[in-house]
Amino acid sequence: MMASTICSECGEGFQQSSARSTCFRCHVSTIRLGFTHGKADFHGETFRERQVEQERVAAAAGIKAERVGERWV
Repeated sequence: MMASTICSECGEGFQQSSARSTCFRCHVSTIRLGFTHGKADFHGETFRERQVEQERVAAAAGIKAERVGERWV
């Protein structure tokens, strides 16, 4: 059964079928649609730039570092 209710957040009237006191727009705005892991891949240095830097540091330390996935066996 649908009931008319006023949103407790924005004051707009809406039709509800559950016991929710906020409209769908206000409800969705409280949901965080972000991500936690992997942010460094989208901000700052690129993956390739970090890889080149790691290889440079390893070569300076006398370590022969190979990229993972560079050649397929």
